[in-house]
Amino acid sequence: MQRRRAPATAERHDLEGLVRHAALADWLVLAVALLYLSLAARGALTLHMGAALLGFAGFAATLRLPVLGAMPPDLRLELEAWATALFVTFVTWRTGGTDSPLQSLYLLPIVLAALVLPPLRIVLLLTAIGGAYVLVAAGGTRIDVATPAFGVRALGALGPFVLVAWLTAQLGTAALSARRRADALGGGDALTGLTNRRAFVDALQRELERSALRSQPCALLLADIDGQRQLNAELGQEAGNAALALVADVLRRVLRDSDVAGRWGGDEFAALLPGADLDAVNAAAQRIRSAVHAATLATGNRLVRCTVSVGTAASPRDGRDVRSLVAAAEKRLARERALRRASAGAAAATG
Repeated sequence: MQRRRAPATAERHDLEGLVRHAALADWLVLAVALLYLSLAARGALTLHMGAALLGFAGFAATLRLPVLGAMPPDLRLELEAWATALFVTFVTWRTGGTDSPLQSLYLLPIVLAALVLPPLRIVLLLTAIGGAYVLVAAGGTRIDVATPAFGVRALGALGPFVLVAWLTAQLGTAALSARRRADALGGGDALTGLTNRRAFVDALQRELERSALRSQPCALLLADIDGQRQLNAELGQEAGNAALALVADVLRRVLRDSDVAGRWGGDEFAALLPGADLDAVNAAAQRIRSAVHAATLATGNRLVRCTVSVGTAASPRDGRDVRSLVAAAEKRLARERALRRASAGAAAATG
């Protein structure tokens, strides 16, 4: 039987769209550099500069060859960012050093990196650009880089680049979180207002693939209300529904804006924590346990205190696909549920 090819994820489509826009930006950078060299710095349009222009154009075109179609789009964008930074360094060296107006072209690789790369690799690129600025100042502009005056000048030149990188990364994260939540809320649970199971699984699948592309962790949390059946039997279905709403409200309050909470089914809930490892999701689980226990449920003339059992799992430690991650979280949930029941039974026996 022929295997069906998995469809491309929304994340991959977004990255491939960025690759296409980066290709256009490459030609714009080349056009700006060539126009400046032709009109404002004619003496700088030397054989070496022509070779640099042709080399950068050839590299950008090579990255778009069909034979490289299997290359991850984030890797192509990272190579693009580094190549552009190197090209800008060369042309600024040849067109006035740190006084060159082409220095502002560093913004392109910085924005690309901030949209796609993890923080450490963004910092690495910014550090390399800062080092290039110092080298250009010392070799191209002939500035004494060991003076306080140069430090102030470098801060004024490089500071905006750092701010642009930080702001772009924040906006990219916020946009991704908003899209993730909007996609997840497209299938909502009527009782709790959270994502339903089907939509949650889709969101988890997308996030696992996105995390793999970016080499980042991703965590899953499953929570089960303790004694929900007994609560329904003793106090009625309305009390049980109120308990479900209470836990849903706790999840909304405790989880981050970038997280996705869902109704897993019955009295079970799920939460997706992008970028979280096992330690982080375990900390979130403890906050949820404490918040649920601290809240009280008013049922007629009685106040009831609810508790939840929680199981956690994190990728890639517990698996890289939905099935493995869910199985690991369910196993830990079952273990905690059994421990709670055993503890409650022992307390009742001694009482």
